[in-house]
Amino acid sequence: MFEIEPGIHLYGEQQNPPVILLHSSQSASTQWRALLKDLVSSHFVIAVDLLGYGQAPKVEFTANFRLEQELPRILSAVESLQLKQPVQLVGHSYGGAVALKLALEKPFEIADVVVYEPVAFHVLPDDSPGMMEIQEISQAMHGRDAKECTRTFVDYWNDAGYFDALPERIQQLMVAQADKVALDFDALLNEPRRLADYSGVDQNLLLLQGDHTRRSAKAVAEALSTVLPNITRESVTAGHMGPLTHPADVNQRILRFLRNQPQ
Repeated sequence: MFEIEPGIHLYGEQQNPPVILLHSSQSASTQWRALLKDLVSSHFVIAVDLLGYGQAPKVEFTANFRLEQELPRILSAVESLQLKQPVQLVGHSYGGAVALKLALEKPFEIADVVVYEPVAFHVLPDDSPGMMEIQEISQAMHGRDAKECTRTFVDYWNDAGYFDALPERIQQLMVAQADKVALDFDALLNEPRRLADYSGVDQNLLLLQGDHTRRSAKAVAEALSTVLPNITRESVTAGHMGPLTHPADVNQRILRFLRNQPQ
């Protein structure tokens, strides 16, 4: 492993097809460690810690934080590596929304895209049940008590009581990230792009969705499926945190798609 800059980690041989891994909120690139073990045999992996997570720098300007602010570090890494091949993208949740933003804006040549429940909430109508549900969670994340904010967020994407059952050390790490999670919500809800814009994501795209997920995530997947021109959808017997709770199943699907293997 080599770190090209703080929070951007490189694995494998650079002559292999490049792939960028983008993690969920309240996580880091280490969430992909199981996928990495299989992926490095065929790919040059760029595992990114998004702003405020892992080894990445903190957000410098928090007012009006948007997805766009996640992109310069990624673009800088790609440019400095002088890659000779189009880049594949893999993203989960918040990282999935960042992956879609990259695929839409195309700051460099992008090939295939895999997203597991991208939380691009800005594609939902303001008065839809999914949007109203996630607005409540977002408002809770902007509360004064960081621990209570974190409990609300973690339990929403897992199950009631999940946060309190975690070891104290893990709870403390999560609580320390509460401010960035709130910024992630700001970016996801206030992204200027709208649903119709995503018809411009013309790469081959695999959208993975858990069977046991939240209404907001389901609504985003359904909405995106109406506009993405080259989409393949697959369901996983898991929830929103499938890449962490069911890595064998999820990673097998990701690898097959990235390697262009038949089912």
